[in-house]
Amino acid sequence: MLEEEIIANGGAKPLAIVMGRLYTTRLTLVRAAGMVGCDVVLIQTQEKGYYLKTDSSSKYVTACHHCPEPDDKALVELILSYADKGRKVVLLPADDWVASVLDIHYDTLSKCCLVPHVHQQQGGILRLMDKDYQKSIAKKIGARVAEGWLCQEVNGEYQIPEGVTYPCFTKPQESYPRPLKYLQKRCDNEQELKVVLDRIPKGSHKTMLVEEFVDITQEFGVQGATFDGRAVAPAVVAKDSSRQGITATGKILPIKNMPELQAHVNAFLKETGMTGIFDMEFYINNGKLYFNEFNVRLGANGFALTYGVSNVPGLYVKYMLGEGDGTYDGPTDFEEKTFASEKVLRDFFYDKTMSMKEFKEVVRNSDILCLKHNDDNKPYKEFSKVDCILPLWRWLKEMKKKLK
Repeated sequence: MLEEEIIANGGAKPLAIVMGRLYTTRLTLVRAAGMVGCDVVLIQTQEKGYYLKTDSSSKYVTACHHCPEPDDKALVELILSYADKGRKVVLLPADDWVASVLDIHYDTLSKCCLVPHVHQQQGGILRLMDKDYQKSIAKKIGARVAEGWLCQEVNGEYQIPEGVTYPCFTKPQESYPRPLKYLQKRCDNEQELKVVLDRIPKGSHKTMLVEEFVDITQEFGVQGATFDGRAVAPAVVAKDSSRQGITATGKILPIKNMPELQAHVNAFLKETGMTGIFDMEFYINNGKLYFNEFNVRLGANGFALTYGVSNVPGLYVKYMLGEGDGTYDGPTDFEEKTFASEKVLRDFFYDKTMSMKEFKEVVRNSDILCLKHNDDNKPYKEFSKVDCILPLWRWLKEMKKKLK
């Protein structure tokens, strides 16, 4: 049903506004909200861009806009243009920048929209996005964390604190605006650390978190919803492969099979008091479980939970709409499933670490895919259009190099 028809009928269906940079996460939230009865407005926030049909072609999308970051004023104005339509509006951030904008403008947006929050107070989500603060919560609940130090800009230069050990690993303390993932790097000595710090844009006043480097034998992701700190997270994603921190393939396991991890998730969320959708990361080092980081939005492989186990993001949407108290009644015991992100696997092809034949084989043998879905098949068709030209694109690129 088109938006004009919905308004004419008295706003019969609630509206979800999905906003973010990555189309994989956006599409997960689009489908999650659509499956529980919402119409969806999609806002694509990538800086350099255009309308991406991979997610805008979903049958649940009624309108699509491009509102590039970091213009938070334009984003808020666009949201408010949908707020007075005689129906409830749920806001669903798909990346950290959008989550930060919603929290910075919480007092304004919450008057007419349903917004993620911490105790219904502006600024609570922003605090949770501070990685050093996250580690303090993890320590409080008894979870293991890597030793860390903060590097801050003083008179235009970044100072390395005393006590930093090498090798170390760098990552920005705040992930908005612009995630600066190229600054996440292992440094084996002080000189290498200085090189990373010198690459931080001058005047950005980013705080760099430097952690001791640890050998990771297994990474885990937990994605779910939280209602005033009560966590709903039925599954754990055991990661097999990834690219730039985004998981390509993995397995989905019942979280109850990992009681220590489940206890950390529940205790951590209880300390936050957050209402929203979350993503947590853990890892194994020397046989011991460590907390890595917490995100105030769904992860890129959130599709795995939405379709592979239960529509947990949809449960959050219904809770915000006043349709239930967020009680989870889905499966808690299920067979192990495999999943794959077609987008990240294609990136492997770009990097020449996977052939197109291997790509198609992994996709064919996975139980769950992040883009393909029989009840909403246009997004995958749009994604697949590129596959037929990728081998030609690579050949032309290599020929161009040879001619230089």
